[in-house]
Amino acid sequence: MIVLQKQKKQSKSSKNPNPDPVIPKVKFKKPITMADLLASEGYKSSALRRNQEVEGKVVAILPNEILVDIGAKSEGVIASRDIDVARDIAENLAVGDSIQATVVYPENDAGQVVLSLRKFTGERRWQELDLVKSQKSAIEVLAVEVNRGGIICEWQGLRGFLPASQLLQPTSKMDQLIGKSLEVRVIELDKTTNRLIFSQKAPDDKRLKQQQDLLSKIDIGEKYKGIISAVLPFGLFVEIDVGRVGNMANKSSGQKKDSENRISRKPESLNKLEGLVHISEISWEKIDEVGKLYKVGDKVEVLVTAKDLQSGRLNLSLKQLALDPFLEASAKYSKDQKITGTVSKSTPYGVFVTLENGVEGLIHISKIPPDEAMDVGKKLECTIESVDTAARRISLVPVIKAKPILYR
Repeated sequence: MIVLQKQKKQSKSSKNPNPDPVIPKVKFKKPITMADLLASEGYKSSALRRNQEVEGKVVAILPNEILVDIGAKSEGVIASRDIDVARDIAENLAVGDSIQATVVYPENDAGQVVLSLRKFTGERRWQELDLVKSQKSAIEVLAVEVNRGGIICEWQGLRGFLPASQLLQPTSKMDQLIGKSLEVRVIELDKTTNRLIFSQKAPDDKRLKQQQDLLSKIDIGEKYKGIISAVLPFGLFVEIDVGRVGNMANKSSGQKKDSENRISRKPESLNKLEGLVHISEISWEKIDEVGKLYKVGDKVEVLVTAKDLQSGRLNLSLKQLALDPFLEASAKYSKDQKITGTVSKSTPYGVFVTLENGVEGLIHISKIPPDEAMDVGKKLECTIESVDTAARRISLVPVIKAKPILYR
């Protein structure tokens, strides 16, 4: 026993030639996730949304598609259908070029991000038209549709209006122009309101002077009776008689009837002016198709909202003569109130949710969970974050029903 104890004692005091490795303790600030691992390898992880604007580099140009590296987990693809629409841009692309695009679908069946060039193509075409207008150059447009007030024409995917008063041919033969190319000039252009007006005639200084004289008699904020002369995708053209001011129509019924009988559709009338009611000024509610609400020949009452003597432009409104449903409806809503609405529109900065007719709320993109689908038509429960009556804005936050990861 003594010997054994001595040997044991010696073994304790002797140095071990092969000591067990010491594993240091490492303290992690946060759990290692797949996103962390991808980030350590230089990958960027971000949730893409429909209508989001992205920038990337062309990595391949194939017969039926263009592949773009946008820093996502897979390449973006511009399909042949979209290439045909943006042919003027697509034909000049080369591998390595930087381009801007809009996300159509965050992921298709092949796991690719579907992209579109249409928005940025449209912006480029508006710039070209602006140059055409400034240089007073002629372009060729395609006549696609006729209405009582003129012809709707198309130029490289953009639609504009050629008023009957600006045609070289007799207005009785407008139907014969459908499907034909027409040489026109751009006389009015406004990208923000999607307003594009053409003319076949040379500039008429005398006619412009007549319009300016009539506009000088019109006051902003005045009401007028008029007749719809054209129905377009971007709004309505309304012909008013400058001699028929709204307050004159409030006289006796006999006088009102007599004044209405004086309305003439003759374009040569020296008291007639055409003004535009933009689609945003037709109704307080969202409008998808103007033609579903109005037709050429309808009688309406409009409010003058703006005029430009230099160009002879007159802007009118229908909705400002009607009660704003937001003012009444907003009184029903308060902060932290839970409501249910329907997703009506998706934008790069968030989604709009319809609460009732004429009243929408916005869920900002920063408030949308990455894995939450916000498809148009979806019923959604939200909490009201704020109500701004002056700005006609209701801010919403979606109610999260699923428990978050690591929830206990």
